[in-house]
Amino acid sequence: MTLRHGIEYAGVRLLIALAGTVSPETGFRLGGLLGELTFRVIRTRRHVVMQNLVRAFGDGYGKDTMTQLAQAAYRHLGQTAVEHARLLASRATAITGRVEVNGADHLAQAVQQGRGAVLVTGHFGHWELLGATVAALGYPISVVAKDQHNPAVNRLINEGRERLGLRVIPMASATHAVVRALRRNECVGLLVDQDAGPGGTFVQFLGAPASTYQGPALFALRTGAPIIPCFIVRTGVERHQVVFEPPIQAVPADDEAADIQQYTQQYTTVLERYVRAHPDHWFWVHRRWKTAAPREKILDFGF
Repeated sequence: MTLRHGIEYAGVRLLIALAGTVSPETGFRLGGLLGELTFRVIRTRRHVVMQNLVRAFGDGYGKDTMTQLAQAAYRHLGQTAVEHARLLASRATAITGRVEVNGADHLAQAVQQGRGAVLVTGHFGHWELLGATVAALGYPISVVAKDQHNPAVNRLINEGRERLGLRVIPMASATHAVVRALRRNECVGLLVDQDAGPGGTFVQFLGAPASTYQGPALFALRTGAPIIPCFIVRTGVERHQVVFEPPIQAVPADDEAADIQQYTQQYTTVLERYVRAHPDHWFWVHRRWKTAAPREKILDFGF
């Protein structure tokens, strides 16, 4: 372990330990202050957040409103980080008392079909708690996750996920593991809102073409599993509403690439609806539009 990785690991462990000693209300306030500090003083990726907000909402909001949106997003990230640290610090991982679930029948009906369910969401709200809610409802669930650069922190995070009832599938080896899980009639959770590079499929997101991972649509097309968009919205201090949207049933046609783009656009449109309704919940610090669409793709979108 390098010195830098050791310091990072110690910092994360310290955050978890300290978070476990405070009340939910105190943790919520401290998280908000941490977010404010990051926005105002540390300014981590603040320029990226502002650029993304201008791209998404520039025609409708002024500079002051953009700044307020950015502050709110940093506060929410801080609150979520401290809340998750409190959850990991707790010996008892009581999930059901924290969440109200809407649309659970969509998930139940999907599993009754016997082909599993592809659960798609974004870096939105307390997304780790969303996966844990599926497990708490009694459904086996695997989540596909990128490895952290710091191996020690990566192990710590994955151990926490496993305590919450999640199986972790590393993104680097996801394809076969996801298909096997779906064939066992299990749920697979995928985050669908990060830049997928030149190999992604380009769909409209918040007014611009965005390179998006093809995996969810491809898994659904090849296994028959329905795609269920799902989201978690904060309603209070350590209180949330989890929503399972109606399933998208991917039906193969003659052109797989066109099918992938069609279904990717469908669930991306649902994600966009939630981001527009709760802009402070989304992870604006990511360079979502890093990969420019090829000219022919831009023309396809009517630009």
